[in-house]
Amino acid sequence: MARGKHKGIQHYTVQESNNLLLGQLGFDKVTQAGGIKTGNWVAIYNPDSSAISVTVVTSVGENVTTTIVSGTYLYGPFTAITIGTSAKHAIAYRG
Repeated sequence: MARGKHKGIQHYTVQESNNLLLGQLGFDKVTQAGGIKTGNWVAIYNPDSSAISVTVVTSVGENVTTTIVSGTYLYGPFTAITIGTSAKHAIAYRG
């Protein structure tokens, strides 16, 4: 995106505007060695070269275990995150 191309939020595509919001409150690196991480997050990104297993607790108290493919995000209101032993790390975006 070239500087000065957009004049307001209405000139951004949906994907561009969503990316503007993601990460505005910062992020945390979640490592397997760190065990369970607690806080408030809106997305988890997998920067690993292979899929990672994550277990999350949602803001309504549900426990979910799933796999995040390399280079993709898992969105939701998370309050606790644990990643599998084979994963190096994940990026959790605060929200």
